[in-house]
Amino acid sequence: METHKILFESLDKAEKHFEAGEIRLAQKIVNEVSRSMKAEGKVPNKLRHRFNFMSAQSRYFNDISSFATNPKRNEIIKDIESLIANPHENPKKQAHEIHSLQTKWQLLDQSSKPAGREQWIAFKELTDKAWIPCAEYYDELKKIKISNAKQRENIIQSLTQYSSSYSDKWPGLIEMSKFLSKTFKEWQSFAPVLDEDFIKLKAAYQEARKPINNAIKEQETKNYKIKESLIEKVKLINDEDAQSCIQKYQKIKREYQNTGPAGKKNEPILWKKLNAAADRFYEADKALMNDELNIISDLASQLQNDDCSIQDIKEKIGELNKTRKSSEFAKLQKAIKSYENKKIDELNAEKINIYQNLLNLLNTSDEGNAIIHKEIFRALKKPNYKGDKDCLLECTVQLELLAKIDPPASDKLIKQKLALEMLQNKFSGQKNINDQIKDLLINFINNLQSNKVNASEKKLWKRICNALSELANYLP
Repeated sequence: METHKILFESLDKAEKHFEAGEIRLAQKIVNEVSRSMKAEGKVPNKLRHRFNFMSAQSRYFNDISSFATNPKRNEIIKDIESLIANPHENPKKQAHEIHSLQTKWQLLDQSSKPAGREQWIAFKELTDKAWIPCAEYYDELKKIKISNAKQRENIIQSLTQYSSSYSDKWPGLIEMSKFLSKTFKEWQSFAPVLDEDFIKLKAAYQEARKPINNAIKEQETKNYKIKESLIEKVKLINDEDAQSCIQKYQKIKREYQNTGPAGKKNEPILWKKLNAAADRFYEADKALMNDELNIISDLASQLQNDDCSIQDIKEKIGELNKTRKSSEFAKLQKAIKSYENKKIDELNAEKINIYQNLLNLLNTSDEGNAIIHKEIFRALKKPNYKGDKDCLLECTVQLELLAKIDPPASDKLIKQKLALEMLQNKFSGQKNINDQIKDLLINFINNLQSNKVNASEKKLWKRICNALSELANYLP
């Protein structure tokens, strides 16, 4: 089912977050999957095993987290004790280090449960002792803390003003969430504050956020009801034509997706209900797709066993509709291309072999050869035997130029002459490469001395054979 696939994908995302050290984000996803699985009821064993593994990872990090905060506070206390035992000579440096430790302490209180009473008293008493060597700098740092408190009061005021401005008509969920996130980052940047201000400001900050959080929950509830009504619409679709049902479902699905969030806990449950309501529309399509996948598998086997007509296979895959975007279809097309290339290579190899042995067919009495071009074959049956050595050399060099083979240095002048002629012929568009090869081979045959090929002619023919190997796709 589509829901199970989404849950697998969510667990994969959670694992990546764990690996990246984004523990809270990963744990949030694992918890969402857990809620979805409970709503789902029975799930495949493979999904259950995958979830159990990720859940164990989440618990492992929870165990680490539960023991992490208090030891961190104890570390801060030890750092202050060390500072008291070995104060800095520079009071400013001493004050900065105390300021840094206080910031760490308050951020721990902000992001987790507040410190216990004993820890807090110990921290307060030690901090007061640590301040003694830098009393002259204390006033300056106190000003910073007071300034931070004022900035936090401004943030609280901005939250209150935001609620007052939009109480009649709240913005969208995303805008409100971004505003809360932005103000939270600002809040954290203005730390530390005086101990007597910390608790009071924290309470006021939480109170100022409440109206916005309530507005977010209200919109999520509204979206939840809209999405539930859309799911009911899907359930009412009952056309005889499956494609018509799918089209109507897709339209409702787009409306569903354009509706805002319904809450992190509710989203996976609603999505599962939507998919479940539409599963029946795709049953016929799934059956057709499975049939086509079986056809693809059969055609692939035929191709692998070389027990087929490539044209028949192409005609059959042309009839497939449901699997054209599948990996199996793409793999079969790739196999067909590979098969065709293999056959072309085999044919070319056979053709090259026959063309390289043309001189063995001089004055042949055979009736014909299907692979050799008929005009070349006629020349072989009754060559002119003109015995023109210069013409033989020119044919050889020209074939080498067509094959992009560099002739020997001794043929440099002939190469330059022929290259220029070939360039002129190319622009005039007189002949294609196939016809050029055909004419050059006929010319070579007709300019041999006799049917007994001499050493010089054999040497030139060997060069031609190398050129023919490079010109396999253009042989006439």
